[in-house]
Amino acid sequence: MNEYIDSRELQQMKEQLAILTQKLDKETIVNERLMRRAMKEKVTKMQRNALIKGIAIAFGIPYTIGIFHMLGVSAWLCAFTILFLAVALVFDYHTHNVLKPREALYGNLMDVQKKALRIKQAYQDWLKVSIPFLIIWCTWFLYELSLQAHIPTEAIITGFVCGGIIGGIIGIKQYNKVQRTADEILEQIEEMQV
Repeated sequence: MNEYIDSRELQQMKEQLAILTQKLDKETIVNERLMRRAMKEKVTKMQRNALIKGIAIAFGIPYTIGIFHMLGVSAWLCAFTILFLAVALVFDYHTHNVLKPREALYGNLMDVQKKALRIKQAYQDWLKVSIPFLIIWCTWFLYELSLQAHIPTEAIITGFVCGGIIGGIIGIKQYNKVQRTADEILEQIEEMQV
């Protein structure tokens, strides 16, 4: 009789364990869906920011032509600036077009992870191109403005410093935001793989 009770208790414990396992499996599925939605939102936000930046660059090209003409700088500097803006526009498009929000929601986690790493690396590589360009561009721009007699030196320096500070802050924030978002996506993928 004692064996029958023990066997019955053992059977009940097995049933409870099976129910608990089912609940945990459902919890894992729900948790993964929530994490994938969060990843999708992050990818969507990155793409939205890239679109806004792309629109700003696209409007910056004709603005550059007008301002540079008004300032009297050379056509070479204007062309050099427009070329850089166009390259930046293409870079942003190709970098952010790698990972789609739908992939973050439904795609293979390993592919999403590789693409997030590619975005992160692309931004790091872009710094290696953009910083030397900006050094050359700033030097050239200041030189050209210094040749213009109708622009006071104080106005050149003030505008250059203010523009440099504002542009630098925006660029650093954008860079850090993309790196942080990519890191968050990678962390979520690691959590789901465990």
